[in-house]
Amino acid sequence: MKPIAHWFGRVVAVLAVLAGGLVAFAAPASAATICGNSPVPPGQVIVSERSSNSCGGYLELTVQPPFDGIGICGDSPIPDGWVIVSESGGNGCGGHLNATIRVAYPRVGICMDSPVPAGWVISGEALTNSCGGHMGGTITNQLFPGMGVCADSALPAGWVITAKSAGNGCGGHLGEMITNSLFNGISVCADSVVPPGWVITAEQQTNGCGGTLSESLNAPFPGVNICGDSPVPDGWVITSARSATGCGGHLIEIITNSLFNGINVCANSTVPAGWWISSMYTTNGCGGYLGEVLQH
Repeated sequence: MKPIAHWFGRVVAVLAVLAGGLVAFAAPASAATICGNSPVPPGQVIVSERSSNSCGGYLELTVQPPFDGIGICGDSPIPDGWVIVSESGGNGCGGHLNATIRVAYPRVGICMDSPVPAGWVISGEALTNSCGGHMGGTITNQLFPGMGVCADSALPAGWVITAKSAGNGCGGHLGEMITNSLFNGISVCADSVVPPGWVITAEQQTNGCGGTLSESLNAPFPGVNICGDSPVPDGWVITSARSATGCGGHLIEIITNSLFNGINVCANSTVPAGWWISSMYTTNGCGGYLGEVLQH
């Protein structure tokens, strides 16, 4: 039979979550005391700080693994996947704010000094009295093409921005429309991260991207014209470059992945694995770069 103290510790922890308080409750067996100049063990949080004669002038910290709704100190590390849902002034944290953290779930309200887990986006921001002077926000990992997010969101890989607009729902940031449904010729805002395997084939002025250019994306094919600021997929080389309109002031380049011994490429190409440069020469066909001859 487990001792009564074990079950009591679990009951106290549950009551702390339900109360939504900022006081840290922990089963004694899970907590440890360390000095403030010591690193916090990975995955643990600081639940209290106090002066001590045993830490050489540093604060004495109580640390433990987190549970959903635990109260922590504002200078505590936040484990991956956890977010700050409220903050307030208080005692017991060495002058830092007290904070409550939870495991992230879709549409959870957070304080905007909270980490946002990878793959999650900010869907709204607003003033709040629950975050110790910080803005409040809402995050989600339930993404869909055409959804709106705030411009201070970090987009997951493969997602692009298709439009931007001013609004009242993002705490002063622009709102963005995003998608991961790509097709040849899709127009995206130029501050989008170009997904792997896609290239920029045109750039133009637009009123729909909050002051940035609009770009056209395409899947590459041998001989395609791309803009000089486009990523070049692995294994592809630049065979020519020239100044022209249509790429927002950047060079227009021709790329290919149809390689053969003696192929002429521009020196701003990345040499594919297994190939080497056998000679270099001056040319007018590489936009100011030297030409190279590749062999394998």
